Amino acid sequence: MKIAKKYIILFLIVLVGTILLFQHHRTYERNYYDLLKDKMKYQLVEEESTDDVNLSVDFSFLESVNSDIYSWIYIPNTDISYPVLQSGEDKDDNYYLKHNLDGSYGYPGVIFSQKRNAMDYTDPVTVLYGHNMKNGSMFAGLHQYKDSEYFDGHKDIYIYTPTGKMHYKVFASLTYDDRLILSYYNDFQNKADVVAFYEESMEGADNKDYSVSIDEESKLLVLSTCEREADERYLIEAVLVND
Repeated sequence: MKIAKKYIILFLIVLVGTILLFQHHRTYERNYYDLLKDKMKYQLVEEESTDDVNLSVDFSFLESVNSDIYSWIYIPNTDISYPVLQSGEDKDDNYYLKHNLDGSYGYPGVIFSQKRNAMDYTDPVTVLYGHNMKNGSMFAGLHQYKDSEYFDGHKDIYIYTPTGKMHYKVFASLTYDDRLILSYYNDFQNKADVVAFYEESMEGADNKDYSVSIDEESKLLVLSTCEREADERYLIEAVLVND
């Protein structure tokens, strides 16, 4: 009986310690992003008379933090404002699915793309991945697009790179299966597949905007995060409206 009690106490100590460590890591990671934004002189300038957004992003500093950072995603009036990474040749394609900005193993991971995508956003379709974290970080906020009013009020997505800024307009939000979009459509080498993917998305979208024009030459941005079902993803799809 004493031995059993000893093991139960030991188990509880380990369990509590694991929970506290997990919570500490989540807090650390969120604070790390806040510190990152402070150090890079993260500044947002919005003029009331226009829809233009100008974000100051110090890519020299970001490269010193992690050389795999190649862009920054920002959605106005949301919590989504993060560096975007792509693993180098020395790392697995999905390395950042379970690794953090500082290289530590675990969650929340980072916003990342696979190596199938070029890092200059010139591909017909660029897919960015991020976890659906319970604390609302990473791409958890994408699920708010299920609300039609939220969808209508958050149509703008900005991507910053060392060479400039890209502006995308959201045209669809939808639940999708777990197919790897780029692989399924053969990296969109056939330009007609851009329209085919658009039509498939619009057919299944819970919110959609037909006023946004899409053709074979369009450059699409897809934001992907987890759904409650293991074999489903939630997607926000947008099109580049300026070069």
